[in-house]
Order: sequence, then structure tokens, then C-alpha cells
Amino acid sequence: MAADTGGSGRESVPFRLRTADGEVLELRYSSPRPAATHDEMAVLSSLPWFEPGRPLRNYMLHETDLYDEVGQVWGRRWGAEGIGRLREVVVSRPTEDEVRPEYAREWQYYYSSAAGNADLGRLRAQFDEYYQVLEDNGVRVHYVEPPVPAIGAYGYLKNMVTLAGAGLVVHGGAIVHRFGLGSWQRGREVIWQQVLAALQVPIYLTIHGKGICEPGAGRWLDSKTFAFNESVVANEEGLRQLRLVLTDLGIELIECHSPGWYDSTGNGNIGTSHLDMVMLTVDDHKVLLAPHLVNYGFIRELVRRDFTIIEVPVDEYWDLALNGVTLAPGKVVMNAGSPSVMKALDAHGVEVITVDFSESHRFAIAGLHCATLELLRDRLED
Repeated sequence: MAADTGGSGRESVPFRLRTADGEVLELRYSSPRPAATHDEMAVLSSLPWFEPGRPLRNYMLHETDLYDEVGQVWGRRWGAEGIGRLREVVVSRPTEDEVRPEYAREWQYYYSSAAGNADLGRLRAQFDEYYQVLEDNGVRVHYVEPPVPAIGAYGYLKNMVTLAGAGLVVHGGAIVHRFGLGSWQRGREVIWQQVLAALQVPIYLTIHGKGICEPGAGRWLDSKTFAFNESVVANEEGLRQLRLVLTDLGIELIECHSPGWYDSTGNGNIGTSHLDMVMLTVDDHKVLLAPHLVNYGFIRELVRRDFTIIEVPVDEYWDLALNGVTLAPGKVVMNAGSPSVMKALDAHGVEVITVDFSESHRFAIAGLHCATLELLRDRLED
């Protein structure tokens, strides 16, 4: 089934929120029917729960699945499950929030690189090149202009460009993160939730309580199977909450176990964070994998499901070869470098587009997928 890339025939309607403090917030609503041509009685006559002179048949509303009406009510049939053609994303262009001197001084605390801060001009140029690749491949790209400075409860909000940290958009709605990778991320979720609301993406759940989970940086095996790891970016309670929502949506969660760190991210420590640093589904039943960063039970699960595993060597793992984006089955965009990985993908019939993202590696050890909130994909299986 092709994704709903809709929007045609809708009308953007302005409205306002006046807060108790006197602030006026300008908002917009995507109305499914333009007011100038709307015929209320014609609409009513098309509804199965309407009969003239009788109350609405409410019980019929109780049997309507949100996914069946999310495109009409919320503007799109949101969801980026699986590896079907990528249709719509949200990104954010780098600002000076990403190159503050504190990040280089305390590089381990801020999950930065010992190489020091990135050059902002070069960083922006590389991000712009990636965004152009997306647009050239037919992806609709929404751009966030984040606040500057961005300050959260625990200091500066770093990594405002890593939009995979906004949440997981799945089967009609979004699961919003509660961060474990760094306290300098906490506060971003307030901004990302407003972005999702502005695009009219329903929020299914915000990870809460003592749950930690950042599933937007997970990986799909197919449209019905999602894989995510614990490490420093999820705990048992967060994974329980994620599984609860995915199960209700008919999606299986495969848990992976990856090493993290304790007292140092340097000196040879090869711990990792999100699964998108460890695995990339490049085609139907084909994955790139860093086997040294997953439990062997996960490898056995991939083999049991008849996946071809293309192994990424340790030295090319550090080039962030795995943190790419699948544009369509058999077509990916990846960080430049990793010659043996490129050769292996070519041998497996996978088309690769490369982008130099080296400056991003300096400031955040972050790749292309980190920079992307996937909103909409074609669904290959239903």
C-alpha cells in the first residue's frame, strides 16, 4: 500500500491561544474541508452513523480504528514503519548551540569527540548537502528552526540537530522520548512535541515514570517488526512502555542488548548508544551489522528470520557506516568512507549514496539517521 502523502484539498486555518500571562500564540489547523466549498448536509448523508431525525449511532464510532481515519482527521497517515520508500521527514539546521566551548572542554560528559568542536560553517554545509539528497530523492523535508540559545533544566540543550531524538512515528502517531543518553537532552522533548503537534501528528505516549527509552533511533526489520536496544538509551521500564504501545498496534518489539560505558567513553571503550549505530536494514531481509556490539542472541534471531548479515569491521564502525538512512529497499544514503562496507553493499545489489558527514562526527558522534525524524514511508506489508 502506498503511503498517504496527502495534503491536497485541505485548508490551513489560523487560530490563537491567549495564555493566562497575556501571551498570544499563533497556531494553525489543517482542516480536511475548505470552508468555501463545505456542504454540511452532503457530508452527513455520506456518514454510516447518520440517519435523519435520529441520534448519532455512537457505537459505530467505538469500532473505528484511529489508523483508518488518521489521514482524514490529522492530515496524513503518519508512520514510518519498515523500509518502504521514505516520503516525509523533519530535520533541523545546525546553530551555535552545537559548538559551544563547554562541549569540547567536557567532551565525555557531552558525548562529543576528543577532537574538539566542529566548524559551524562546515557543519551546516554538510547538513545542507544531506537535506538536498533527501529532496532529490522525492522526500518532503520539514525544517525546524530551534531556539538560540536553547537552555533546558540541566543546562544548554545540545544536539538540537539530532531529530531522531524527537520520537518514533509509527502506525498513525508518535512515541515521545524520555532521554537517557545525556541530561543535556532533557527539555528537547518539549520542543519536539510542539513540532509534532504543529504537523498534526498524534502523540500516542510520552515515556514516563522511571522509564528511559529513545526508540526514534531504533531500526525496523520490516513493517511489523521493530528492534531496539537498551545500553544507555533504554531501561527495562522504558522498554515495557514501548512494547505496550507497539503490541497494541500489532507490531513486535525485538530487544537487543548492547554495551554502554561507566567511567569513560575514551581509551578504547567501544560501548554504544542507539541501535541505529549498530544496525541498518538495507534491503528486504538484508542488514548491515556490527556484531561485536550486540548480544549473540540477537544475531541468532536475525538468522532465524532468514536475514543476510553484512558485517561491518570495527575500524569502519567508527566511520558511522551503520548510521545511514534507507531511502527505499535496496537504496541507502550513508556517511562517506567505509570502503569495504561499500564494496559489500554493491555485491549485494544495494545502491549507495554517500554524504560527507565528518564534521558531525566531531561534535556529537552523530550520523545521518541521527539527524532525521522519519514521519512517513510507503508500507510494503499490511
